[in-house]
Amino acid sequence: MADRGPTDRVPYDLTAEMAVIGSVLRDPRCIPEVCAHLGPEDFYGPRHRRIFHLMEEMEKRSAGHCDAVSMAHEQERQGLSEELGGPEYLQELMMAVPSIAFLENHVRIVRDLAVKRALLDAASAVQRLVYSPEEDEIGQIVEQAENVLYKVGDRLVSKNAESMRELVDRSLEQLLEGKGQEQGLQTSFLDLDEKHGFRAGDLIVLAARPGMGKTALALNLLERIALKENKAVLMFSLEMPCDQLVMRLLSANARIPHEHLRRGRLTPEDRRRITLSGSALRNARVHIDETSQPTLAEIRAKARRLKRDGAVDLIIVDYLQLLQARAESRQNEIALISRTLKSIARDLRVPVLALAQLNRKAEERTDHRPMLADLRESGAIEQDADLVLLLMREEVYGETDDNRDKAQIFVAKNRHGPTGDFALRFDKRFMRFENFVHSATERSAPPSSTPAAATAFE
Repeated sequence: MADRGPTDRVPYDLTAEMAVIGSVLRDPRCIPEVCAHLGPEDFYGPRHRRIFHLMEEMEKRSAGHCDAVSMAHEQERQGLSEELGGPEYLQELMMAVPSIAFLENHVRIVRDLAVKRALLDAASAVQRLVYSPEEDEIGQIVEQAENVLYKVGDRLVSKNAESMRELVDRSLEQLLEGKGQEQGLQTSFLDLDEKHGFRAGDLIVLAARPGMGKTALALNLLERIALKENKAVLMFSLEMPCDQLVMRLLSANARIPHEHLRRGRLTPEDRRRITLSGSALRNARVHIDETSQPTLAEIRAKARRLKRDGAVDLIIVDYLQLLQARAESRQNEIALISRTLKSIARDLRVPVLALAQLNRKAEERTDHRPMLADLRESGAIEQDADLVLLLMREEVYGETDDNRDKAQIFVAKNRHGPTGDFALRFDKRFMRFENFVHSATERSAPPSSTPAAATAFE
């Protein structure tokens, strides 16, 4: 029976250890992530220690084969079934964790408790040094005590730290070869790409008042990046179900009015276009998760799983204020959410595009121009974001000849380049944003009739 060590004795949590091993048995692809933080010696239970050591050996021989059946076979081959519990205990370990969504938390628990046990061992070692009759020189005692504690501290130090020599040499090599800096994902929105696009590790916030077209612009970005750049996109849609999103994507890509699709009013030409668009979209590397209230741990776990398979180059969250986290206040909750999204972007080395709501202050201004201070509920969003895009369509407040079909993007923050603003054209019929074109002839031009039209962009 899994249990937890009393607080006045050796700290351990056999339940967390079972959860970690059970997660690996459920999805062997996650063992590299676990091994990056844990070793067999970090498990308190002797049986757990031996099982994890066996997992490491199997992973070295054949990556991704630490499933329950293979593990049971290996235990039998080595004559360890009776000692380690055989297939029955492996099944018990898998049943201890119904989902691997919280694997990161379970790994942290096991690691932290292992460090605490190491600290207790270090304290005992220091105590023995103090009372050792062989050690009279206080300087030597202090030095040895420091070494003992440093060994424990080394376990918490990142192994990814690089020397300045390595960093400078790599940067010089890139610059001298003309590679320059990483420009990020290309969105096909020319003004946005000139500002370095969506860079790996960045948190990008796209904010606007309701009804401005945040989701439409996010879907247009998904379409362009997935189809034209052939990149993999993971979208978490907290507000809109998948079928509605697909309807919007088909409308925008095929240039068929969304209303016609919704009511089923399709001409033969519409049917031909939507068939071409459907063919292009069905082959796109896109995953959409419509869980209404995913936890931050679930978002991280799902993104990591796809990243391990090489199937995510961009993560979209629609939208940030619908996420929930445990915190003392709503402000602290939003701060935790934005920090976690930034952490996911850095850890997975992919850009995260988070949609966000603006408060009503913009509507009270004469020009309705949005500002960074209008981000709802927390200044932490502004602080954590690398790029903040504020979307406004002036025609929402009153349509004129000058603002008709025109959207304005304000680059309110940009860690990697200039701020400023630029215009996009918004076609309400298709819920489609395009590079702004002044020519009326170009604005009304229909898409090409070739199959490539489904992936053609302005």
